Amino acid sequence: MIDDDIADKELQIEKCLQRMDVDYSTKYDARQFGLPAPDSLNLRNQYGNEVIAYEICPAIPVGIVICISGRDAPSASAYYGHAMEFYKLGYATFTMDVSNHSKTDGSKRYEEVKDVQAVIDYTKTKMEYINLPIIVMGVAMGGTVAIRSMIESYDITAAISLSAYSSFEDYYVFNQKDADPKYDFPNVSVKDIEDMSAADSISLSKLCSVKGVDQRPILLMQSKKDKAVPYAYFTRLSEEMRKHTNELVSFVVEGDEHYICRDFINPSSDKAYFEVLTDFLKRVTPSVPLSAYRKLEDTQEI
Repeated sequence: MIDDDIADKELQIEKCLQRMDVDYSTKYDARQFGLPAPDSLNLRNQYGNEVIAYEICPAIPVGIVICISGRDAPSASAYYGHAMEFYKLGYATFTMDVSNHSKTDGSKRYEEVKDVQAVIDYTKTKMEYINLPIIVMGVAMGGTVAIRSMIESYDITAAISLSAYSSFEDYYVFNQKDADPKYDFPNVSVKDIEDMSAADSISLSKLCSVKGVDQRPILLMQSKKDKAVPYAYFTRLSEEMRKHTNELVSFVVEGDEHYICRDFINPSSDKAYFEVLTDFLKRVTPSVPLSAYRKLEDTQEI
């Protein structure tokens, strides 16, 4: 079992250090989900890199959800099932592939938050989005980008993060110092990590950076036996975040369910997941009276 765990950790590190041009093999059409064809946006982040996003907006939006692709999955189009449900609730949805994924440019980590900001800046140019709450959502690497985007941008109202850690570097340090058993990653150096980053990543990505959530709402979801992200890390991240926000909601499921929802492209089929997700959205949307919905418990497990 320990050998298997070490192999999983080594694979995570190896994959994160690879420069990948990810072109997702499975792509979906919004119209398969009863949605109008999305507007395709060709944006630029502050580095001048092209950012591709897809916009789906109801007649009178009550909020904005930005759905961020994962490292290997889900792709931007895999969020259309969620977008359909958000559309019914009155939310505009932007699905996007971050740097070095699908049609979006870029090659280094920590550029991704600038990709998200490019989408946010676009919403500021549209009258229908003025003063609406902005929620960022992501799975795995996308969940990490959602957390970091929230830390760096006060334009963001709330974040939804599934199966994520605060950063790859913190995951690396955690396994060396705090994991049980510890693992040193003998073939990976700090220089290897920083060469693949757009910043001094070790110093900027420590867990203490989560203080930047600054009392904003965040929903963390995790499965107890996730092979990619240790549950102990989720516990540590949650404990640290509670020091900086009273608006943390966590949702925990049994087994190895990296995507939390049993059928990610059909989120309403998983009643428990869907209820927590939609209740959280309604909770952070000022135009919807909070008294109209049941109060979320701080932590829910199924």
